[in-house]
Amino acid sequence: MKRLYLPIVITLCLLSMSCRHDSTTIEYFPYRIEKSDFWGMMSPDGKPLFSGKFMFAPQATTGNVFMALEEEGKYAFYTAEAEPQRINNELYTIAQPFRNSNYTIVRCEDADHLSIIDIDGKHRAELPDSIIDTGFFSAGLTPFVVNTQPPRMGYLDIDGNIVIEPRYRLATNFVCGVALVEEIIKGIPSLTIINPKGEKIYTFGNEWQPLASEYSDGLLPVINNRREIGFLDTRGRMAIQPSDQWSMCLPSNPYTIPYTFKAGHCIYSDGTNYGLMNKRGKITVEARYKNIYLGEGGLFAAENQEGKWGCIDSQGREIIPFNHVPGEIRPSITPQTIVLMNEAQRHRLINSRGETISRPFGEYRAK
Repeated sequence: MKRLYLPIVITLCLLSMSCRHDSTTIEYFPYRIEKSDFWGMMSPDGKPLFSGKFMFAPQATTGNVFMALEEEGKYAFYTAEAEPQRINNELYTIAQPFRNSNYTIVRCEDADHLSIIDIDGKHRAELPDSIIDTGFFSAGLTPFVVNTQPPRMGYLDIDGNIVIEPRYRLATNFVCGVALVEEIIKGIPSLTIINPKGEKIYTFGNEWQPLASEYSDGLLPVINNRREIGFLDTRGRMAIQPSDQWSMCLPSNPYTIPYTFKAGHCIYSDGTNYGLMNKRGKITVEARYKNIYLGEGGLFAAENQEGKWGCIDSQGREIIPFNHVPGEIRPSITPQTIVLMNEAQRHRLINSRGETISRPFGEYRAK
């Protein structure tokens, strides 16, 4: 899928998945059965919504509408029901799913400009040709890019009105009610946290720099020049003081991003291994694992020191035994569900008690 690209704030370290970790609840996700080449949608409790209707895997939905790629390489939106219906007759060359908002940005197949539509498929606003890119809507705003030299970024609302003028070199999505922006002041880059009115909440100086481009669960990891890590709240105050119990580390893949919270927990590193801590800065699982996948909050795939994978909850209790090879256990798709896959790429869903809640192992090939 071609997505609308949005530049990300980069400082000492770019943890680019960050708040795509806003509190997103997957209601349906794509799957197909072994005997079919066509895709359906399933709920996280293992119940199919429909089967075998789409040639390409639909986009997992967080609401009652999902996005699907059509045969001609364009996108359409459908209602999430047993007999999915197109929300309108339009096809789009660029589109992104509705993400915790009733509005999204698209480009119609015969248009050379971006537009805003609502979740009923109705045209909301047409954006000027000077706007060449956007983020997603949150707090009623989305960042946008204008084709000036150099490009500049600002924020517009669901009616296409510019609310914050494009004066920033970089601007991120509003998450947890705040966003990170960077502007040039007297030739010097200035990185700031702002609210939806464009008011400055906190300006980064020489002491602290962000470790992520967006907040998660109301917290932003920051690091100083002594490599001490703390967490700011949305008012710019230190919510979790630095500790020598956690250390700077780089993610080995998009699922092992440290210090980004989901549903109250994040992965931390002691410099060698990984564990879990909560939003109060309390360690709930000691750093004894070689890898931990950041799931949706309740279940975590983990690799032990022998290279075997299993699944733990946020308190370290074993949900799936550590007798699996890499790739068999995927990050959880909801706080209560995790995906287990075998060598034939067949899947089953496991709940927080370790019970299989989908059909017998081998029937599903999920995505």
